[in-house]
Amino acid sequence: MCCSNELIEWVMSRRWYPSKGALPNEVITINLGANLRGLLVRIGSQQVFAPVVVRKGEYVEAEYTAEYIENLMSSESLLKVRRYCEIPEGRFMVKPLPTAWTNVISVVEVGNSRYVLKGYRTFSPELSEPKFLRYLTRKKFPYSPELVLEASLGNVVVAVMTKYIESLGDGGMPFYLSALKYFESGEYGDIEAKARKLGYVVASFHKTMNLCDEEWCSPKEATDEVINVWLSDLRQQEIRAKESVMRLAEKLKMNVTHLIDDSLSKLERSLKGLRGLRLIRTHGDLHLAQTLYDGKDFILIDFEGEPGRTEVRRSLLETASRDLACLLRSLHYITMFAYAEVSKKKLEEVFRDFLKEDDLRKEALLWQDRVFGALLEEYLGSVSLRDIQGLDDKELFIKSIKAWVLERSLYEFFYEINYGTGYVYVPLEYLLCENN
Repeated sequence: MCCSNELIEWVMSRRWYPSKGALPNEVITINLGANLRGLLVRIGSQQVFAPVVVRKGEYVEAEYTAEYIENLMSSESLLKVRRYCEIPEGRFMVKPLPTAWTNVISVVEVGNSRYVLKGYRTFSPELSEPKFLRYLTRKKFPYSPELVLEASLGNVVVAVMTKYIESLGDGGMPFYLSALKYFESGEYGDIEAKARKLGYVVASFHKTMNLCDEEWCSPKEATDEVINVWLSDLRQQEIRAKESVMRLAEKLKMNVTHLIDDSLSKLERSLKGLRGLRLIRTHGDLHLAQTLYDGKDFILIDFEGEPGRTEVRRSLLETASRDLACLLRSLHYITMFAYAEVSKKKLEEVFRDFLKEDDLRKEALLWQDRVFGALLEEYLGSVSLRDIQGLDDKELFIKSIKAWVLERSLYEFFYEINYGTGYVYVPLEYLLCENN
């Protein structure tokens, strides 16, 4: 240890600290400038980087301060800074952007310009988002944030700055409002038009990624080796979740273990049916909260992959259909949450109602199916399956979506139960009702 007990306690109290209650193995302090320090923290096999500003003996996460921004803009910064466009000179105003995730995000204002600064706490050269932002900015892709600046320590990106995107909220907002209206009055409104717009945006994204000629995203063919890694990752998550699964099964009085075994066996057969198909670099975690909606368009954000995955798994290419499966799963969450709100029931009660009354469940899912149908129709009309799949076979594409929906549901089940979100009933409802 190199640091005071006060600093160690501060590090361990942060929401991004990966091992609650466990002392770090090592903390290295790097002098980045006046009152600015970089903390490189090792906890087991994980490494975390946190820049901090020291103010009157107290520590402030640097991304929330003008001092850090000014340091990045100066020629004296000890971090390697690469700019992709000009940033106006002037006084920087920094406002924290509240988030439940581990990264530290703020809004930076200078003159009449606004930017978003994201500091990555995971210290790894395998981080995917900077690669996506670089590539999509170079390609002038219109439906993702434009990269303005990135800062690196050695060969590891520790922060990016992108142009601020004006939005009405995340992409789930219009869909959730539509679901509420549907359950209250049976009306769909214009949500199918919005779904088609999202389908077009995702198709545009996949066409752009299909053209990638960089090593990290160059399209490949699905092999047994890749498929086995997909499956192995889920099985490792199952092992980590074993005790929590047993407690849930006891509470619900049902054999959840048998359900998982059957689902994994079915998934193995389904994924092996994708052998030989074209793989591209997908978004990797494309639920609706990973998009912004500005009243007209959807913008894809947060290209970091699923937080419950290993870095190896997040770096693998997949069939384009997996992003669509993630969106369908996101619509399932919205359906159950909206139904719970309108019926004034807890999520667990909705879960039990859907299991007992199949007609009720089917009626509730009509909204989800109609919305996803519009999204998928627009998507298929905007891409060439031969280009992005390797085969001009719509039926096979639909089958691959179903395979990935099962895979994503299992991932969600393990994620929700491991992190204690209280949302485990959503993926469990799907696994019980669709795979019996």
